[in-house]
Amino acid sequence: MGRYRNVFAAPRVRPLLLATLLVRMPIGMGAVGLILFVHGETGSFGAAGIVTGAFTIGIGVTGPILARLIDRRGTRPVIVPAMLVTSAGLVAVVLLGRAGAGTVPLVAAAAIAGAGTPPVGSVLRQHWPQLVAARDLETAYALDAVAIEVVFILGPLLAGILAATAGPAIGLLVAAAFGVAGTIAFDRLLVVAPGENPDAERHWLGAMRSPTLAVLVFAGLPLGGCFGALDVTLPAFGAHYSTSALGGPLTAALACGSALGGIAYGARPTVFGPPPRAVVKLGALMVLSCLPLVFATAVPEMFVFAALAGLCVAPQINVRNNLATTTLAAGTVTEAFTWLSLASTIGASAGAAAVGPLVEAQGWRAGAICAAALPAAATLVLFLRRDLLS
Repeated sequence: MGRYRNVFAAPRVRPLLLATLLVRMPIGMGAVGLILFVHGETGSFGAAGIVTGAFTIGIGVTGPILARLIDRRGTRPVIVPAMLVTSAGLVAVVLLGRAGAGTVPLVAAAAIAGAGTPPVGSVLRQHWPQLVAARDLETAYALDAVAIEVVFILGPLLAGILAATAGPAIGLLVAAAFGVAGTIAFDRLLVVAPGENPDAERHWLGAMRSPTLAVLVFAGLPLGGCFGALDVTLPAFGAHYSTSALGGPLTAALACGSALGGIAYGARPTVFGPPPRAVVKLGALMVLSCLPLVFATAVPEMFVFAALAGLCVAPQINVRNNLATTTLAAGTVTEAFTWLSLASTIGASAGAAAVGPLVEAQGWRAGAICAAALPAAATLVLFLRRDLLS
């Protein structure tokens, strides 16, 4: 654990990680919070999945645009106004839902909420080389991947607790408040000046000119689809056996498994070999770790299986980030990391939107089957195009 101590001892690392955690809370709480809120207002998991999908599509559509703006103009004119849009969108979802609005207005508000989400995680990943020593850089990337999973532990758990105690609407409002507070703190701690990336790539493809990044982004779509499928499947499992509010704690168990996997990988980052091999091996292991979800027959079993399914997620994120940085054009780092997040986000939105009606018609187990099958598609893409990963 000496590597982790070195990273935490570096100046600004601790407050930056805390600020980033708060900024990411609208994402961590948003998916489960929207599922619980919309299902509570409409009684339909299908509508809930579509609204949640619109939220993640909103993130996906604007993510690369915001990242490219940051690469060219700096963080200050971008991230705080963007988060204010996200918070306004979440508040609008609550107001519209309480007013009895139909699915279309809820979809529009959720999409606006997603569209404003600032890519601060990409900004932080870009600056890790300036924050820590070179020998600790891979551990810092692993820690960042773990921090993402902490958001997906605390976010769904908090959303579930608030839904059960104060109502699902409160979870969305708290997420909005966390996002604004975290963005303001991040803006004070780490500022990317407009002239900091003078060589920013002007080609219309930007970071996507890299073949390695293109493969990773394409493979990230079904991987994200797995996450979206689970966003719907786990609350539906909870509703089948007890209450849909169990979706929050179950999603937190998934993220907890991912965090543990990320910590272990960060301590021994070469255990699966070089990154091109590691990303394929981790993909295959993820398929195996998701299969038990299909066979859960009780709530305690699902908690264990959800944690098991998450073990390879954070290591996958870490390896994908490392692979992407090897072939990037100058001035496109923030955008490149955002494309990786975007792939997972679009996949998750499609997964939630597709699996919501499927779960409504066939039950939660159909969603679990999809969640186990999608990582296999991602692994197949990585295996077939492994020549572009070297």
